[in-house]
Amino acid sequence: MKLDTIKRGSLFALAMAAAALHAPAAHANGPVKFHEHEAERAGIKLALLEKWQAGEESKWKNNGKVILLVHGATWSSKCTFDPVANYSLMDTLANDGWDVFALDLHGYGKSGRTEKDWTESPSAAEDIDAAVDYIRAFRWVEKVHVMGYQWGSQPAGIFAMKHPNKLAKLVLFGMRTAPERKAGDQREQYRPNGASNAMLKPDDGDLDQEFVRRRSQVCLAADPESPNGALRDLARQSFVDPSRVKAPTLLIMGDRDSDADVLGDRIEFYKALASRNKWFITVPGLGKYATVERGRARFEAALESFLDLP
Repeated sequence: MKLDTIKRGSLFALAMAAAALHAPAAHANGPVKFHEHEAERAGIKLALLEKWQAGEESKWKNNGKVILLVHGATWSSKCTFDPVANYSLMDTLANDGWDVFALDLHGYGKSGRTEKDWTESPSAAEDIDAAVDYIRAFRWVEKVHVMGYQWGSQPAGIFAMKHPNKLAKLVLFGMRTAPERKAGDQREQYRPNGASNAMLKPDDGDLDQEFVRRRSQVCLAADPESPNGALRDLARQSFVDPSRVKAPTLLIMGDRDSDADVLGDRIEFYKALASRNKWFITVPGLGKYATVERGRARFEAALESFLDLP
């Protein structure tokens, strides 16, 4: 899909307007606290990390500010959403009054493993469902907000299709529908990780190099290997049918994250969403690591603007 200058400009204007709408609220309560939880699905342990600001606990049943974050294809939740101080999306949301959970899908991080599948998006969506049920019971809320990060948008989207009654709002960061790469010869269930893929490159975004080094240590400690199911997913058409996604949805990306074909794919997905409340935002100056780049405040402002809508 070839985009003209006017259409691109309108997307950038929308992103900048969204960023200006909302600045993270300053809460006068206590420090950010954390707790590790363990849910279960089909006999598989599912690890959940929770972070929240002390003093907010009594509000969530009424305001519904409870969110589950779902990581991408290679690294689990600690590396993705809470790697080091001052680079934690979990802390940012907690400081804005959210009860923030991050799930390690099975085969990743501190969660258990199974030989029954390779953690492809349909089975990963079942993990999300189990985690959401755990959170709903634990926090006495009817619905949970869900954010999928990169490949994590795939199982998050499937969950949205199948369980609209459990979902408040849906955020898809880096979503795609068309095959992205060749699967290759995936004969093994897991692939090893090493320093080469843990260290982000200069062309990956506007990144602080000391942060990149510290993050790589966190990533490798949590995930010395990763399931290959995500690579199978990336090589085929997405299982997510946007015409069955009815929850309020934000499709968000950094403007440096794609070429015209990928952007066109995401716009077509956005147009097909069944939701009557939907946003598409490209955040200027950011790439596929928008949550940890120097300009991440723009991403956070756009995200929180959407999440805080009534």
